[in-house]
Amino acid sequence: MARSHIRSLAVLSFIVILSLVIIAAPVRLVAAPQDFRWDPAARSYTVTNQSPNNTVLVVNDFRLRNDDTVAGTFAITFPDRPSGWQISTTITSPIAINQATTSAAIPIRIIIPPNTSNGVRTITVRATRTDIASNPTADATIELTIRAPAAGTPPIAACPEIADPGGDFGGAALIRVDRAERHGICTTGDEDWFKFGAVAGKYYSIDIPEMDQGLDLALELYDENRRLVDANDDFPFRGGTQTLTDTRPLILSFRAPVSAYYYVRVRDTLGIGGAELSYTIVVRGESYGPFPPFVSSLCNDIYEQDGLPELARQINQNETQKGRLLCPNGDADWVKFFALSGYTYYLYTNTRPYAGADANGILAGADTILYLFGRDAITLIDSNNNIEGGTTLDSLVRFIPSADGIYYAQVKNVGDIGGMFIKYDLTLKACPVEQPGCAPPAEIFPAPPVASDVPPLGQPVEPLAESTLAPLAESNPAPQAPVAAESSDGETIFALTGNQPIARQIDPALTSIWQRADLPVSSGRTQRAWLWGPAPRLARNEPYAQAENGVRQVLYFDKGRLEINDPRADRNAPVFATSGLLVAEMVMGRVQIGNNEYVPYQPATLPIVGDLDDPAAPTYASFSNLIQAAADRTGLLVTQSLARDGGVSAYAGPARPETRAVQFIGETGHNVPRVFWDYLTSRGTVYEDGAYRAGPLMNWLSVVGYPISEPYWMRVRVGGVERDVLVQLFERRTLTYTPDEKPAWRVQTGNVGQHYYFWRYGKPLP
Repeated sequence: MARSHIRSLAVLSFIVILSLVIIAAPVRLVAAPQDFRWDPAARSYTVTNQSPNNTVLVVNDFRLRNDDTVAGTFAITFPDRPSGWQISTTITSPIAINQATTSAAIPIRIIIPPNTSNGVRTITVRATRTDIASNPTADATIELTIRAPAAGTPPIAACPEIADPGGDFGGAALIRVDRAERHGICTTGDEDWFKFGAVAGKYYSIDIPEMDQGLDLALELYDENRRLVDANDDFPFRGGTQTLTDTRPLILSFRAPVSAYYYVRVRDTLGIGGAELSYTIVVRGESYGPFPPFVSSLCNDIYEQDGLPELARQINQNETQKGRLLCPNGDADWVKFFALSGYTYYLYTNTRPYAGADANGILAGADTILYLFGRDAITLIDSNNNIEGGTTLDSLVRFIPSADGIYYAQVKNVGDIGGMFIKYDLTLKACPVEQPGCAPPAEIFPAPPVASDVPPLGQPVEPLAESTLAPLAESNPAPQAPVAAESSDGETIFALTGNQPIARQIDPALTSIWQRADLPVSSGRTQRAWLWGPAPRLARNEPYAQAENGVRQVLYFDKGRLEINDPRADRNAPVFATSGLLVAEMVMGRVQIGNNEYVPYQPATLPIVGDLDDPAAPTYASFSNLIQAAADRTGLLVTQSLARDGGVSAYAGPARPETRAVQFIGETGHNVPRVFWDYLTSRGTVYEDGAYRAGPLMNWLSVVGYPISEPYWMRVRVGGVERDVLVQLFERRTLTYTPDEKPAWRVQTGNVGQHYYFWRYGKPLP
């Protein structure tokens, strides 16, 4: 009995020891299966069999949603794909998805081989979580019905063409409305020309609903006088949602101004084609209206882009700019002109030429407002809604400048209402002193006011004074002229080189945010590190799915980016202008183009702080595996150092009490040291409501965002000298602490705006 009892105790001791070993061993977090899911979980599609060619389907309806409290990485596979089928996703795996119900769109491309029999097939799309030990999975189902082509459908193969539609304007072949035809870009450099009859006032859409892989077609629409009316390369908004992988062109809802033949040119964008590649073309007839569907391409008059002061178009004295459009809703047209002191100038709109014959010269929907600004583009000199004594809703401003220079004007419509047919002419008439009887025509300006009624010109805005900064802080170059440039996609952008006067910026809501924190520094009222930068650097439009017309206004600074998603929203709301999530995008390797839409990129490999040519400095990509939630370390010092490869080691420098963690941010699970928390909650001189006063430096959540990493020490090169710098990443900014810097500049925000622009566009911020 004693021996048996001893044996039992030994076994029990072994089990206890084994249990302790198992408990002590570190394990990876295992998420519950419901922590991520597909939305939707299943969807059905029907495709037409394209044999003897491949049948291609691009699915953009599935999103992978992460409901876990921490970020996760996922691999996408297709475990039961039919034999010979090619199924893939255009996003590089593994896919990183942030925590707390964040989702990512997963585009799926399905290529069905020729001679596949008709019927129903089921495809499983599997997401496997790769950052935890159990590798849980979630499946989505695609039910695909393959059907035979409908009777009368044009043959899939069109090369060699039985009847070539013609290779130039004069040889264009007649295509009948609402009748699809199959043709081919059969040889390299081939192009096809068509013509169709259109009825005045009616709408037509020219579409390429199908084209073989290997083609990237473009459409051009001409009138009988060979003038280009409209064009389209890719139309990614079919079905009302943006599909970045859809390259089929579509000219949507063109309104024929007169009954005539219109000509369509079809060509491969790169002029390649060949290999007997074919496509389907159809001209669809639509109703007369009176309220046609909105067509963004019809909103772009020959003066666009001119929606910002920086993009103002030049109008010369005694010039009339005809056919301007106020479209879409919220559109504003800006012009600039040179004026001489002592001259009398009349700037006015005229909508009469575009009104119907029975409308008494009044154009439906048009009620212009004209604003005249000084040489700073912000000092309001005068404004007018309706011409006094006139018979229309046009606008006119008369003024006599007191100084030579370039002045600015803005034209808008009452209520910010826009439309494809709200047109007007804009005229600038100059009257020298020697011509006292000079004035616009009587039908435009029946009763001009006398000169004594004209308000004096506002004083020009002087350039802002510059402050002298500490050695490590950013320099303030002297003011330079703004530089207009053109992006690779043809969009005009405006670079504000150097330190511009604040009046030259985009929407005043963005200007006021910059002014609040950095105008006191720029004017010499206080000395501290810039929160945004010495001045705005570049104003432009960027794609955003939920914004009107698919683009939003953004303004880049050295240290961040401000954006307006909806210019018609409540301007007093805290979220009217927002600070971009630039750091999160660079770390996670994705560019946000909508509320829940992203384009995959590689994580940024630019050094977070210090010299850009420092080969050992940690980058944004170094943090890719360090954004998971951490334990609460309140009261503990920062004792870890980060290397460029993402490796974490013990910090060899001295213990610094100012780095003790004082706040644990539960929303993202990260600790903030005292030196950064003091900065985020600091007070100082700010500029508000036209006056300097003491107040909080910032709303840290809206400017900097939640922390997405722990703080780490880095050994980096700054100005060629190696220094220890404490760095922590937040959603919108990076914070740095350099202990051996002068006190006012020890804590700074990193040059995130510069880094992001270079990462996204491949060139330095102008």
